[in-house]
Amino acid sequence: MKTVIVYYSYRGTTKKYSESLSKETGADIFEVQALKRKSIFGVALTECPKSLMQKPTKIQSINLDLSGYQKIILAFPLWAGFPAPTFNNIVNILPSGKEVEIIIISGGGITKPENKEKIIALVNKTGSTVVNYKDVLNTNVK
Repeated sequence: MKTVIVYYSYRGTTKKYSESLSKETGADIFEVQALKRKSIFGVALTECPKSLMQKPTKIQSINLDLSGYQKIILAFPLWAGFPAPTFNNIVNILPSGKEVEIIIISGGGITKPENKEKIIALVNKTGSTVVNYKDVLNTNVK
């Protein structure tokens, strides 16, 4: 099964996890980057509210065709209880009919059940199916 890992990392932890997973599984890997890196204050002020509202943010141009993959792994940090807003940019371009695995990297614990349901529903609306959802504490990323 042809697989790609699409990730965003603010401090490097999600990148480290994604690169390790790619080596372990042989999956292709693609990094999503914000158009402009914000300070931690800027993240709290503008990006966390976007996470809460499940809205996209400005990102660098992506040259990624996901149609050739059967499985798409989305790895993103947890901000304000939801994935970083770059997650929403990728959800907006998900093709239908794909298996999607969501991996959330967090320093503060697991995704609340009600938020997890909303995140899964957002992906399922694209016509793809969430086959796995995993919370990973950043202290477990080596």
